[in-house]
Amino acid sequence: MIKRILSVGLLFILPVLVSGCFLTLGDLDKIFPVKIGPASISNIRVEPATLPGGVTQSVTVSFAYNHEDGDLGLKARVIVKLSGATVREESINLEKTSDTVRVPVTVSTPNTETNLSLEVVVVIGDQMSASLPATIHVAADDDRDGVSNREDACPNEAGGPANMGCPVPPANTPECIWFVDGWTPPIKQVRFVRVGRQIFAMVNEPDENIDTDVPDVVFAWVMVPHTNDLEVFRLTEIGGSNTGIFAGLGPLLVQRLTPAVQNDGELSVWDGDTMLLFYGDVNNFSQQCMAQARVGLGD
Repeated sequence: MIKRILSVGLLFILPVLVSGCFLTLGDLDKIFPVKIGPASISNIRVEPATLPGGVTQSVTVSFAYNHEDGDLGLKARVIVKLSGATVREESINLEKTSDTVRVPVTVSTPNTETNLSLEVVVVIGDQMSASLPATIHVAADDDRDGVSNREDACPNEAGGPANMGCPVPPANTPECIWFVDGWTPPIKQVRFVRVGRQIFAMVNEPDENIDTDVPDVVFAWVMVPHTNDLEVFRLTEIGGSNTGIFAGLGPLLVQRLTPAVQNDGELSVWDGDTMLLFYGDVNNFSQQCMAQARVGLGD
């Protein structure tokens, strides 16, 4: 009699615990793998999970399966749907008790910030099937170079992924300006500067190597279109007094809520802003150089 009372009580209590105070049935679906007869499907992933806008690119949809009874004589049919339309269908032999299945899918993205909804349908045998959702985030890419605006140091000028979305300067450029990581060799060009640090800049300007006995000086300016801030700073000839290569420490990058004040020694920026670095040859105004770099709160 006591066992019967306990059994009846559990029938009423467990649904309350699941659907009320503790977990919903939807929560349980998220925590535990999806069952397909003797198999279970879990860990649905899309790599890369973020794509630039306006491109056609291949992504990999993957999921893990586990065959509880060890029956490996079945095939799995994987159907990937994008916005309800089938974009890939593939038949896979289940050759292991547990494994990860990877399916390549070609996706065309709109050039706007949005999320694309994927549906992965897995069919095992004739009657066992499950549907799993996945999402691809699309980031805008205004210059259509395959690097999203968020990751592009030159979002308005087409470049390449290897150069953070910026074009590579021609090899025969006689003079140019760069954002660099300092002036202690080996000097490296950078396309990202963290908020709270100062700018390092370098100019190759043989025309301004006027005094071969004393290091010469040139000036550059940096601006942020988003905050309308502009700072001018000095670059001094390095490596001796007869090199024509100049380097200097620029303004401190500061994120502030108040309006920017130009030429106060601090460059007002926001996370994700683009900085423009300029240099003009005073002897030939047709020869000017510009560099771009992105600003961020993290590394």
